[in-house]
Amino acid sequence: MNRTGNTTRYKPCRALLAAILLLSGCTETLVRGTDESGEAGEIIAFRPPARSRAVEETFVAGDVFSVWGYYTPTDAASTVFDATSVSTPDGSRWSYHGARYWKADKTYDFYALYPAADRLGAAVSADFDAAGRLSVARFDAGQGADLMAAVAQDFAGSDARQVPLTFKHLLARIEVVAKRSATTEGIVDFNPVVHSAKLHGMYRTGSLSMAADDLTDGEALLAAWSIPSDAGESPTDANTPFSQFAGPVAATVDGVPLMEVLLFPQRLSGEYRLDLIYSTDTGGAETKSASIQLTSLPLTVWEAGKRYRYTFTLSEDDRILFEPPTVNAWSDAVGGITIVE
Repeated sequence: MNRTGNTTRYKPCRALLAAILLLSGCTETLVRGTDESGEAGEIIAFRPPARSRAVEETFVAGDVFSVWGYYTPTDAASTVFDATSVSTPDGSRWSYHGARYWKADKTYDFYALYPAADRLGAAVSADFDAAGRLSVARFDAGQGADLMAAVAQDFAGSDARQVPLTFKHLLARIEVVAKRSATTEGIVDFNPVVHSAKLHGMYRTGSLSMAADDLTDGEALLAAWSIPSDAGESPTDANTPFSQFAGPVAATVDGVPLMEVLLFPQRLSGEYRLDLIYSTDTGGAETKSASIQLTSLPLTVWEAGKRYRYTFTLSEDDRILFEPPTVNAWSDAVGGITIVE
């Protein structure tokens, strides 16, 4: 949580510190111990604030991120953390193995990646170097991981305090929702049902190379991704979609979520499509199909950290009425309704 309380100092058991360090998630607790040289010092601790994830709103028990840390002026021990796992047993306290201590004459930079580097899959490599450049190779967006990064720079070792890590999303969140119009309620033999939905045309993998400053620059993040990771990769298609929904499910006035996926920030291609099979008759015997080109809706780019909702309504005359895609809470899309015959 991004809150601080009264600073507390105490001397814990040295054996405990050598094994694992537990940190409070709601107050800034400074832990003092004794390093390998026998000198007393403050232990480096992290304080991730509450974050907004695509699936969950807060960290939960078992969540793990990787942290890298470096100090200057450099010496043989200037790499303080190297993809070190920081985890929470309960969503509020944080721990890592092997206490690291602040050095008063050093200036520190810290970098973090969620999920932890060793949880991204065997084919994926991830690293933050001392210059603050993040490299993630062969990341598979299809796995649904909410890839995020955090940067905390220029911390003076003489001013020991918990390091706040504010995570930023590196992917875009895409939602598809089916509705029926309130004016159709009560119409005899009108029963709008979605039988299946497929999202395809985009690539599954991408590689990221970005500087620390790019984390708050949407255009820079857009350019930082190389899609696909490998030149020989084929895009997803109707037979191997990026995501699919298998119904049937009845459309409602409030809207029924069909799918929610995390995709790379990118400019949309004309090949990106949403395929639908639906029916409006009682019993669903007369199914119809439609293939919608996403760039026609109109929206041509997905940016990191933004949430895009595609909402369509099944009409009584068997047409699909697409509302303009909405972009999370930051801005509203403009334009009229797009009708798919």
